[in-house]
Amino acid sequence: MLSWIQKNRQKKQMETLLEIHYPQLYRIAYAWTQEEQCALDLVQETMVKALEKSDQLNAINQSDRWLTKIMHNLFYDLCRHHKKWQQEDIASFDDIAHEKSVETLYIQHQTIGNIHDAIGALPISQKEVIALIDIEGYSYQEAAEILEIPIGTIMSRLHRAREKVRRLMHHCEKQTSKSQTDNNVIQFKEGLK
Repeated sequence: MLSWIQKNRQKKQMETLLEIHYPQLYRIAYAWTQEEQCALDLVQETMVKALEKSDQLNAINQSDRWLTKIMHNLFYDLCRHHKKWQQEDIASFDDIAHEKSVETLYIQHQTIGNIHDAIGALPISQKEVIALIDIEGYSYQEAAEILEIPIGTIMSRLHRAREKVRRLMHHCEKQTSKSQTDNNVIQFKEGLK
């Protein structure tokens, strides 16, 4: 009887823990998959696996890393089984309207979208690192433990990921500037008519 009560109590604690970490897991999953439904499925699978392996959690204060590690392993399984998760590179981004005016919120929304697209264009290994460190705030050491790779590899992947995001964002800014110039020329020509 006592064993059943303890197991029930542990199950409730694990469910509470999963509930607390759900938003963080979803953010990471979405950064990795770039698809809402896939991210939801990945988090769901992570929670099921965590409940099955709850006896392997050694310290509650490390539960976020433990859960992220489980999700990382599931994500790699997903990548191995689906061709769409193989490394891709996006050659170009959509043009965006980028004017200094009352549309500041719109511009911010577009910028966030461009950053999202830029991160989505990264290879999976770089996407994982940038999501863990820059989005979720893990330390290099914590990310290295989650991904089971050396800190030096974390640092080099993060550097390459940030550089690629910078280049892609610069490309978006150039496209926006060109788009604005084209629009100004069209408006000027229409004004002459």
